[in-house]
Amino acid sequence: MSFYDMILGENGLLIELRCNNSFNEQIFEDMKNYLNEHLNQWKTSGFIPVADAVPIFNLIDELAGGSRFWSEEVALRVEDAAIEIQEIIAALEA
Repeated sequence: MSFYDMILGENGLLIELRCNNSFNEQIFEDMKNYLNEHLNQWKTSGFIPVADAVPIFNLIDELAGGSRFWSEEVALRVEDAAIEIQEIIAALEA
């Protein structure tokens, strides 16, 4: 599964959140692994390829936006996930 598909694909994390009001832990772990695997490459080159940047922007926007339809458990998990993604991306500055 491509990074784009993990986030925005038919069975991606955001579709699960929007349509099923659920958080897919396995997809989120796969996404974090992808980000961590590419972090050094992005840091060295000084840029994130558009094919990766667009899904990241969509992910952060959706996670930060929340939803009144999510259970308290899902809402808390999404909040934690947003912080995790922000910490990974912030490592580009270090």
